Amino acid sequence: MIESFVRKYFSELSEEDKQTVHAEVEEGAHPNIDYYILVAMAAVIAAIGILTDNAVSVIGAMVIAPLMGPLISFALASVKGDIRLFRISLFAEFKGALLVIAIAFIIAYFMPISELTAEILLRTKPTLLDLAIAFASGLVAAYAFVRKLNKTLPGIAISVSILPPLCVVGIGLGMKLPLEITIGALLLFISNVIAINLAAFMIFWIFSFSPKWYWEEKETMKKMKTSIALLILIAIPLAWIMWTSISERNVESTIQEVLTNQLEGIPNHSFSELTYHHEGGIIHVSVILLSPVELDSERVGEIENALSSRLDKEVELEIKVLQFEMIEGEYNIPSKNSNKQEGEMEQ
Repeated sequence: MIESFVRKYFSELSEEDKQTVHAEVEEGAHPNIDYYILVAMAAVIAAIGILTDNAVSVIGAMVIAPLMGPLISFALASVKGDIRLFRISLFAEFKGALLVIAIAFIIAYFMPISELTAEILLRTKPTLLDLAIAFASGLVAAYAFVRKLNKTLPGIAISVSILPPLCVVGIGLGMKLPLEITIGALLLFISNVIAINLAAFMIFWIFSFSPKWYWEEKETMKKMKTSIALLILIAIPLAWIMWTSISERNVESTIQEVLTNQLEGIPNHSFSELTYHHEGGIIHVSVILLSPVELDSERVGEIENALSSRLDKEVELEIKVLQFEMIEGEYNIPSKNSNKQEGEMEQ
């Protein structure tokens, strides 16, 4: 019933068209020398782009990398029950992924860069939005193969993150970054693979690529249900990461808002640095403030209370005041600064 309802709005392809699509998809799955060269070159470009915070280079590498091909052929093999193509696709993607990680590891290990760039951080906290993008990309990629819209494939490659997360995994290992960065990037790659595979699987099923005997034994639906279960399973940590990220952004925004309101009476003040962390149910806030006037302990206590009230949690505030004075239109910042730690000011 579901099959007839869905396929009612999609014309079935002729056997000749199906064979053409199968040949094109399978061609992109074979890990020949060209495949490895393109993957290697794309990994070099992407890794350097991520380490130097060059988004243009990363986008260019995503177009070059042929890692989408094996994923699409993997889905087609699952629908058709083609064990041979299934194995070819699986090993092509696995070997390509290992090659990317290895190259990124080598580059990160020898490059004199130690700080976390925005391009690295961008791939360390996957969310449900990333999963949705990957699923939509899988739908479009498979549809493009079926309808012979291959001109759209470079744009699809850009839309979904397959190559960059693998590079971040290698970079994280090469730079010996915190383990959560490597795990986050690996989680992003895995979630994208599952979403793309399920989406492509659905498109090939809709266009009747599954043989009749395969459908009658209900193997196709079993595989689809398995993919859906994996998608739901991977969505749970992504939802938690997204909720945590949103909560953290809300906390940071609230802290900035309270500090701005509390210090609005001080002319020409600015924040040089603002950080916070949670520990034992307490939010520890640290601020470096550029100000023409000093802050006494009573004033800092008022700000601390305001933060506790807005965040509905106990807050410990530490403010370091860099006092300056205006001399002929320029700031003059003394070498000494005022520190406030644990509710008391040290001058």
